[in-house]
Parts: sequence; structure tokens; C-alpha cells
Amino acid sequence: MQLLLRRINCSRRHNQIKNQRKTNELTKTFIEEILRFNKTHNIVGRSTESEISLLDVIDCESILAYTKSATNVLDIGSGAGLPGIIIAIHQPQTEVTMSEKNKKKAYFIKKTIRTLQLANAKILDEAITPKLITENKFDIVTARALASASKIIKMSKHLLSKEGKFLLMKGALEKINVEVAQLENNTYSYTIHKTKNTETDRHILEITQK
Repeated sequence: MQLLLRRINCSRRHNQIKNQRKTNELTKTFIEEILRFNKTHNIVGRSTESEISLLDVIDCESILAYTKSATNVLDIGSGAGLPGIIIAIHQPQTEVTMSEKNKKKAYFIKKTIRTLQLANAKILDEAITPKLITENKFDIVTARALASASKIIKMSKHLLSKEGKFLLMKGALEKINVEVAQLENNTYSYTIHKTKNTETDRHILEITQK
């Protein structure tokens, strides 16, 4: 019995190492794709691998602690695929839809999905509006530095599943407090999570329907 347990644990560790290696490789390729595309199209405000890694990739990885159980995620205004591509890389069991109305950025996301062979990711190359209808509703709606919480809710609340939540990547706590003061108290409740990334003043604003 003990020998069987050791073999099972060894197999699990092997799979974890294998999966982590694949995640690292995909992330590295993603950064390289950003740098290559950025030379002519300027889709992010960074110019080096270390900047993108620290200020974009690691920053976006901070949301993963809150998305692990999601079946499907909508990333609004995904830009270069941040955080949508990061979620798709780390969570192959989660279907990730990225919305981006800028055609160059949407093309980059589509190209990157093919390059990384992310079967769980897709791009919606149009803006999210209250009139937009999607095939499925989403467990999580996220956005990074896109708009105020109230604006994001207004444009996308009809796309959120009944038990779903908003996970918005925000900056300074003072600005977040201004935003949450504008929420409808009878409709929404919220929690502000401080991330561990010391390089950015990053908070995750979690909003749920009461």
C-alpha cells in the first residue's frame, strides 16, 4: 500500500513539474510575441522582456488566485491579452473569451492564441455593450485598467451568470473607494483584495450580486 501511494505521489509530482514547465514555456513565448509585435504596432507601453514580465505578466498572474474555479471567463478590453491569455495559459480547464475592439490588438490576440495553441481561448473583436448577446454567460467578468467599476457593470452585467462575479484589476485603494461608493448598495457587495506584487499598487476588486 505504501509503495502504491509513493508511486501515485511521484506521478503527481511529475505531472506538476511537466505542467509548470509547459506553463513557463508558453508564458515566455507570449512575452516574445508581445515584443515582436510591439516593434511595429505598440500594443503595450514596455520595451523589454523584464518590464513585460514584471509589470504585465506577474501583475496579471495575481488574479489567478481568484479564478481557479471558473468554468468560463470574459476579459473585457483585453489589449494584448492581459489578463486573458495569462488565465488561459495557467487554467486550461477554463474557457477564456477576450473582448477587444481595437483591430490590431484583436489580431494580435488571435495570432497569439494560434501560436500558443490555446484551445481554451478565443477573441471577440468588438466592444462589450448592454445590447451584445453571447452564446454563454460567464462565471467571471474581468478587466484591467479599463473603466470604472460602475461602467464595467453597466456594459456587461447581462453577461454575468447568476452566481458569477466581477474581478476587476484596479490600482490605488483611494480610487477604488471612490468607485465602490458609486455602486448600488442594494444590488452589489464587494471585497477588495491586496495583491502580493510589490512592484505595482495592485488590488483586485471583487463584486458580487446580492
